[in-house]
Amino acid sequence: MSSNDRFRTTTPRALRDPVTLSTRLEAVPTEPRTRPLNEWVEKLRERLGDGESVPWFDPASGGVEARSLFLLEAPGQKSVGEEAGLRRTGSGIISVDNDDQTAQNCWTLRSESGLPYQESLHWNIVPWYLGSADRIAAPGQTEIQRAAPFLHEVISLLPALEVVVPMGRKAQAGWAAYQARYAPQVHTLPTWHPSPRVFASRPAARDEILEVLRRAAKLLGTA
Repeated sequence: MSSNDRFRTTTPRALRDPVTLSTRLEAVPTEPRTRPLNEWVEKLRERLGDGESVPWFDPASGGVEARSLFLLEAPGQKSVGEEAGLRRTGSGIISVDNDDQTAQNCWTLRSESGLPYQESLHWNIVPWYLGSADRIAAPGQTEIQRAAPFLHEVISLLPALEVVVPMGRKAQAGWAAYQARYAPQVHTLPTWHPSPRVFASRPAARDEILEVLRRAAKLLGTA
């Protein structure tokens, strides 16, 4: 068994279990594939002075060996740790195993598409939490521009990256600006944000996301 295999989950929302979450958090500073990324997070927190408003990378993911990167907008409350000072907090990790509906949608769609989580990484165009103690806020152009150098630092840590999937209009705008400046040699597969709100308002969105994930799996040869 590889060090990464011990984190495999068979159902969504695995991090709602305190023991599972504790095990995952204990691996944050030690898991080889994500340690360079989480060392970067630690330094970014120091630079920003924002405590846990920047969640950790998931030790269950592909880390620096990831061949695909899924970009959303900004961390939600269920991915932000207790020290961020919000009224509602979560795991402290950006993970498809988080205890929220968006993460569950990602987990289920990945399972259906045949795209292993261990081949991928999930992150956000803006890496820190936006909003108040009670309510998350969507990133505006100012936040996206401020975060652009940090996205470049993350991409530079992913030498095996082949596919990027920006999910939602904000993530797509941020990634398009990044592409225009840095011209990364990757396949870009834009799609919808996997939130329950999007699924409720656009019934076709789920199938369209699934098709994008299947294309990603085909490109990576995992399907």
